[in-house]
Amino acid sequence: LEAKKAFFPLIPHQAHILLMGGGTGNILNDLLNSKQAVTIDYVEPSQRMLDIAVKHLRSEFRARVNFICGDEHQVPPNATYDVCTSFFVLDCFTQSHALEFARKVTSALKPDGLWLFADFFPAEFTFHRLLTAAMYDFFAMVSSIEAKVIPDYAGVFEDCGFTAAHEMELMNGFIRSMVLKRK
Repeated sequence: LEAKKAFFPLIPHQAHILLMGGGTGNILNDLLNSKQAVTIDYVEPSQRMLDIAVKHLRSEFRARVNFICGDEHQVPPNATYDVCTSFFVLDCFTQSHALEFARKVTSALKPDGLWLFADFFPAEFTFHRLLTAAMYDFFAMVSSIEAKVIPDYAGVFEDCGFTAAHEMELMNGFIRSMVLKRK
């Protein structure tokens, strides 16, 4: 949760946000409470997760969130965003899908928009490498996650024209939270 919330203060107060792969929506109430005028297009491929997010969203925030069951292909075609978030999403994709995802969602981002990103990174420590392997093994058994290794995020960011403006490391760099801006 700390990795997801790390750069909330940088979100403009009246931002239109594209929140990709939000899962159960564990950050929605905090985000909407801290930024009183933001609106969110919340895109999540799992109907079950989306239902949980809707259920946990406080009633006073419902008018500010547009829930969309789908993936990057269901991003509203004419929408533009001040901020895009992808928290623990790209690690679920192969390199080519991560690049396709990044191109699609960042094409809807305004030229001066921010991409808030948090995810797992290749591990230095044996424990983290074992944890990564166990994670991928577990997800292979219980879901349709296609990845077997962590993608090359730097290559994805470079291809899409982004650079890290801010970065925070957790768990000795195993988890990183970043604010990406166009070069």
